[in-house]
Amino acid sequence: MSTRALSRTPLAGCLVAWLFSLCVPPARAESQNRAQDSRDRFELSVHSETHAELFRRALLPGPSGSLVSTDTVAPVFEFLSVRATDLDTGWRKDSLDFELATWARVWLGTRDTERPVDGDIQIANARYRHGPVSVRVGRQQLAGAAARFVRFDGANLEAALGAGVDANAYFGWTVLPRWNQRLRYQHLGAPSDTLLRDSVEFEAAPREAYWLAGGRVGFSSVERRAGVSFHEQREPGGVSRRSLGVDGRTPLVGRASLGTSALLDLDAVHVADARVWLDTSPSLATDLSFEYLHAEPALFLSRQSVLSVFSTATYDEAGSYASVRASRALAFDGSGFVQVYDEGRPGARSELAMRLFPDPARSTFVRLAYARVVSPGNGYHSLRSSLSQRFTQRFRGTVEAYAYLYDKAIRSYRASTVYAGTLSFDPASELSLLLGASLSHSPYASLEAQTTLRASYAFDLSRHRRRR
Repeated sequence: MSTRALSRTPLAGCLVAWLFSLCVPPARAESQNRAQDSRDRFELSVHSETHAELFRRALLPGPSGSLVSTDTVAPVFEFLSVRATDLDTGWRKDSLDFELATWARVWLGTRDTERPVDGDIQIANARYRHGPVSVRVGRQQLAGAAARFVRFDGANLEAALGAGVDANAYFGWTVLPRWNQRLRYQHLGAPSDTLLRDSVEFEAAPREAYWLAGGRVGFSSVERRAGVSFHEQREPGGVSRRSLGVDGRTPLVGRASLGTSALLDLDAVHVADARVWLDTSPSLATDLSFEYLHAEPALFLSRQSVLSVFSTATYDEAGSYASVRASRALAFDGSGFVQVYDEGRPGARSELAMRLFPDPARSTFVRLAYARVVSPGNGYHSLRSSLSQRFTQRFRGTVEAYAYLYDKAIRSYRASTVYAGTLSFDPASELSLLLGASLSHSPYASLEAQTTLRASYAFDLSRHRRRR
């Protein structure tokens, strides 16, 4: 057996070490490690991080000339993830995996609408594997294909069918964000219908009405892949999303490859997103990419949302990226895209950037960029610069400066500027200190200053052990 534990707080690290001491006597484990036999192994990973921040912000002046108010808060965040793979069951070896990811937060200082204690379970599931088939049960997430991105409590069945063909199917209940909750009204339709029974009380969401299902069948090889997927998601009012997706990629002549993906909304019978791209490298120092996109963003909203009926934002975009490495210390990047909207004049976006490594031995990095954006409503020029420097092995810093010049004034402002910087110092391998500050000027704040001081302590424990 082999176990590995990783922890970012002393408490979690000590807890893991204690658990190890209960499971395998150290003397026996060392003796078995020296034997270098081929017995069964599994892996256990525990990762914990604690972030304590002190934050203060003041807007000058306040909204509509109001008095300036300064808020000081000190939130403490705790992140914990546990993962185990290749565990044995009573009937099969190396067949069980499980993972857990959760976070908690304590909010100190000015609260406003923040909860004093908050947290969530992001992932909590177990996976059983039997040959080419596996099933995962619990809270999990899917990304890509027709699902796009979903988190749900349910089951996901995967199977390798041979000859490069694989398939998966899933079903479960959607993980709902808190803002899905709705306020309770007392007398609907009466003059008092604007009065809430309790302004802080919310209805419990009917969880059983929020469900989803879908799957994908695909083929993949070393150079090629293709797949067809389906996803349906429901809410109390009916269908939220019903989509059919296709995706694929194949090499062409030379060092070029062609890729495509498309998402069809079956409820509206419209293409929500279709993308085709060509990647090529004419030389070792040059990379080129050409891309075409058709998108109807309103189709990404739930069909039960009133906003989904407004589809005037449909657009087509075409353009390319280019990257040229002039030398080991200098590189240039460029991009240019044109958008054509169903309504309004066309838009465009472009950027030209230079990346400079004047002193690779000291990890110095400089980036300078100019960008131009034109949209039907407004547009802007932007200048961006950033510098990263490692002064010593333990001391490093970054500086950034952004400027945006608007074609049309926004609330009588024609420009915005942002300045930011960080200094980090590692007095020990386990301890890291970071000081960050930013200063901005925009149409929504004449002056906004922010500072952050972060201290983090890391305790890593890694041991390899074998079963008795």
